[in-house]
Amino acid sequence: MKCSDRRNQRRQRTEMSKKKKAAKPQHAIVVLGMHRSGTSALAGVLARLGCDLPAAIMPANAFNPKGFYESLKVYNMNDAILASGGSRWDDWQAFNPDWIKSPKLDEFLDRGAEVLSEEYDKSRLFVLKDPRICRLMPFWKRLFQQQGIQPVYVLTHRNPLEVAGSLQEREGWPLAAGLLLWLRHVLDAEAESRGTVRCFTSYDRVLAGWAGVVSKIQSRVQLHFPRFSSSVGAEIDGFLSNDLRHRVTSTEAPADSPLISKWVRSAFETLERWADHGELEADYALLDQIREEFEVSAPMFGDLINAMQARITQGDAELQAQKTAAESRGAELAALSAQLDQTVEQVTTLRIDLGAQQEEAAALRQVAEKKQQETAQLSARLEESNCSLHERAQQLQELQETLESVEQERWQIRSTLEQRSQEAEDMGRANTENAAQVKVLQAQLEAQRAEQKGIKAERDQSRKSVRLMRLKLQEEFDVKLKDVLTSQRRHADARSAELDAQLQKLTAALAEARALEQHRNEERQHLIADRDRSVSEREEQAEVIGHLHHRIGELEQMAEAYANSTSWKITGPLRRLVTMLRR
Repeated sequence: MKCSDRRNQRRQRTEMSKKKKAAKPQHAIVVLGMHRSGTSALAGVLARLGCDLPAAIMPANAFNPKGFYESLKVYNMNDAILASGGSRWDDWQAFNPDWIKSPKLDEFLDRGAEVLSEEYDKSRLFVLKDPRICRLMPFWKRLFQQQGIQPVYVLTHRNPLEVAGSLQEREGWPLAAGLLLWLRHVLDAEAESRGTVRCFTSYDRVLAGWAGVVSKIQSRVQLHFPRFSSSVGAEIDGFLSNDLRHRVTSTEAPADSPLISKWVRSAFETLERWADHGELEADYALLDQIREEFEVSAPMFGDLINAMQARITQGDAELQAQKTAAESRGAELAALSAQLDQTVEQVTTLRIDLGAQQEEAAALRQVAEKKQQETAQLSARLEESNCSLHERAQQLQELQETLESVEQERWQIRSTLEQRSQEAEDMGRANTENAAQVKVLQAQLEAQRAEQKGIKAERDQSRKSVRLMRLKLQEEFDVKLKDVLTSQRRHADARSAELDAQLQKLTAALAEARALEQHRNEERQHLIADRDRSVSEREEQAEVIGHLHHRIGELEQMAEAYANSTSWKITGPLRRLVTMLRR
């Protein structure tokens, strides 16, 4: 290869490197917050300020009629990640920390790169929002780093009692489950975003004054929004509305509520303080302590809440079975009602036919009476025609023939009349039978309606019983939770006192052993000075000294074992909490 070719290749590589360095990075405004905490409202405001939205956006529904402002593909991928780690969106326990070390990470990093490319293409400023990201921050930070995306995290929160109440209304959960899920999301989001470019706000502050919130975001993360001007103010004011906020609780309520734990109160108060004055490093220790104690106590809460949810699920299943039975009875009643309508229609048709036949019989009676009148007239004429026998005989013959014809026609009319009368009687009997059948069907319908009323009353009573059972279960859970926490605290205090006493004893024994060792050292020096003593005494002293060294080693190992024991580490947060409360 010629020198000029090599120089050209080096020049091309240098130019490509400069172009890569000159390429502007993508900026992602990542909204972090718990479900039902106003993340959609904040994302909608950012979108109207010029942040690009995803291509496949999630449609609105009855629970969020103004839209979610999040990607369907990101939502599906996050759900798949949670499922691959043995979790789901409503799991308030920690996501498996070892998942990030598994081969699944590379698989989802490739899928995440495709999703970001499809949803945001080459956008330099876009908004990304899905509450599941709070629990999947290690994955998303790795993905942002791999794709060269610079994230800016905006952490928003809402009063935990309002969030728990909203989830109770939508999902039928107990309040405690919603509070634990809120705590999991805000603690994980804060811990994993610590040390990054971020700022804090809340749903209340966005509704009360979105312009001030946007100004704080710009100043704290040093990023400006292209459409932040007075011309879009009316549009954002129309988008934000308190009519979508169905549950309002004062900001002082969490501190006074007996249903909310110290963890939730402390975390909420810290986030409120940070939203007003910015985050303080002095608060990190408190949030870390809450998160550590939360992780240690999670299995205890899990058993209680799972038991309650199983009982509530059983009650819902029974209510659904009763509802299905009632619907089946309703279908039967509808079928009987249709059958009754059909029978009534048939009876009406038979009555119409009977009336027509009665009219026809009356017409035949009129014809018969007319023929009888004509016969009477002919008989009178026969009596009057006696003047000429021959002529009258001929006339008589004609009249007899006419009379026979009339008689035959009269008998035919009478036969038809009798036949019609018989048919009318048969129709009357059939009508009577149909009327009896209609009465029976009406009686059955009334019985079915009465039974349906009883089923409805029973269903209402069942619903009332389920509501009472839920309230009772909530009260039992609160009492059990308080008893468990009190018992755990007492056990921790007793265990801490016991371990402190054992540690003091070990410390005293160690000091005594060291003093004895020093004394033996002095004796050994005296023994060395007194070399004239016998060899047997030196060996005996050496054996004693070796035994003491062995004993000292055992005591030091015991002290180290107690300091590194699991019970000592588990009760560490409780010992610190007890010490803090005693102060």
